[in-house]
Amino acid sequence: MSTTSATLTADVPTKPVTASSTRSRIAALSLGVFVFTFLVYWLLGPMNTPYDFQLSQANNIIHGHLDMTEQYTRNLNLLERVLYDGKGFCLPTNDPRGPEIDALIPNARYSDTCLHYMQHSLGPALLLIPLVLVFGMTVSQTLISCLVGAAAAAVVFAITRHFTSQLRMQLALTVLAMFGTQIWYSATEGSVWHFAHATAFFFMVSGIYFTVVRRNPLLAGAMFGAAFMCRPSTILGGLFAIIAFSDMWLPAATETGRSILRRVNLRPLIALALGVAPFIILNSLINYMRFGSPFESGYSYGEQVYQDNLTWVYKYGLFNPLYIARHVAIVFEQMPVFSSQGSYIYPSWAGQAIWATSPAILLGLFAHLRKWVWPARLAALAVALSGALLIIGAAADRLGIIAWTPADVPFGLHLLPFWVLIALAIGLSLAYRDRLVVACWAAIVPIALFNWMFAATGWAQFGYRYGLDFMPFLILLAVIMVSRGTRLTRYQVVLIGVSVLINLWGVLWIDKLAQIHPPLFGWTFVGW
Repeated sequence: MSTTSATLTADVPTKPVTASSTRSRIAALSLGVFVFTFLVYWLLGPMNTPYDFQLSQANNIIHGHLDMTEQYTRNLNLLERVLYDGKGFCLPTNDPRGPEIDALIPNARYSDTCLHYMQHSLGPALLLIPLVLVFGMTVSQTLISCLVGAAAAAVVFAITRHFTSQLRMQLALTVLAMFGTQIWYSATEGSVWHFAHATAFFFMVSGIYFTVVRRNPLLAGAMFGAAFMCRPSTILGGLFAIIAFSDMWLPAATETGRSILRRVNLRPLIALALGVAPFIILNSLINYMRFGSPFESGYSYGEQVYQDNLTWVYKYGLFNPLYIARHVAIVFEQMPVFSSQGSYIYPSWAGQAIWATSPAILLGLFAHLRKWVWPARLAALAVALSGALLIIGAAADRLGIIAWTPADVPFGLHLLPFWVLIALAIGLSLAYRDRLVVACWAAIVPIALFNWMFAATGWAQFGYRYGLDFMPFLILLAVIMVSRGTRLTRYQVVLIGVSVLINLWGVLWIDKLAQIHPPLFGWTFVGW
């Protein structure tokens, strides 16, 4: 009996592994990643938003104008307004918001021709125009945001496959990117602020894909240009592409005796510029049509800038290096709210430190330091102690055990481990001439500094939403670091798992439990 079975088994031909079957498997996995991400985002999210102003903007464009009119705009009274009449900032005669809001603006100039504009970039609105043409205002901006986030997951999965052939590692890194960072919360929200982040994130990871995987400067430039139309600061992500493509435009860099000009191959740089250019031109044209200048985005005419109750926010204007400290306090120090009642710990609308929202992102800082076991362990321990100090200090202060703030630490020494680790990560990437890692930092640092000089820090948010502008490059650093190992290690799995649980907590507390009225158990699930 066993002999017959063995013979039958031997006679059955094995199916050869072909390129076609491999492509089918990859397509099936990619589809699975997309569907799973979308379902989680959609089912665990709020499923609607009153702040779907990109949808209203698309509707206004379809009806022939770039301003926001009451006829074609949903919830106009909630709009974060830019007000302009061709001469400058103004208030509309018979302002629909009433005299109470107007009273916040001293010496206001009223105008019969004062128009309402959306403060945010029009890129996401342009994406919605085809849908609004077909379905009108029945389109759910939140649903589209979840779909865009799911599409980004498929792109991230493709990027991970470039760095590792291990499916377990590919999926773990994709999970980190899409469920262990703040993109989960932003993509599920779909509101005007977060939809802009979701679309920009998609185009940024697509830009990385066409830079690292498919290696097409024209398409990479187009992706970064599209991201710029969604979030202006992401245009600095083009620095990543310039450096990452340097092996194409400076292929003879190691040759001696030739001038730098003779070594440069301009074709990739021209292709990159041609990819970006249409989006910069379109954005400039839109600015000119709205505000009479290709360089005016509308922020200078934002209503909030002129309101008396917000002068403390814009003390030094819209952009100023003096605002950097505000952002550093959120990026590194901001903790959730600790309480002796309610849900005991809940998200703060002010934000949450990036490392406390996505601890696994710190893995990217060890791309080269990991080569030295004990220095790497000491660095990890120092960062862990710094983080513990911030968490325990914030809890003790909030619970009334001690009166403590990070400002009590002299010279900001509690953040020294973070700064030293970042400096080491950048320095070692330069020392090893690691082109891709250097390219990541060439994008992260300028984008971060640009955002940190803005007056506001993100307002109501989970995590630090401005961090999503450079998060794709932090994710790529983590992918590079993890994929250089032979397998996923236990501590990497733990960090990714913790990151997912933190972001799941944020999404559930804000999007589900905080929406129950009256509050479940009388608890508080989100606050300041």
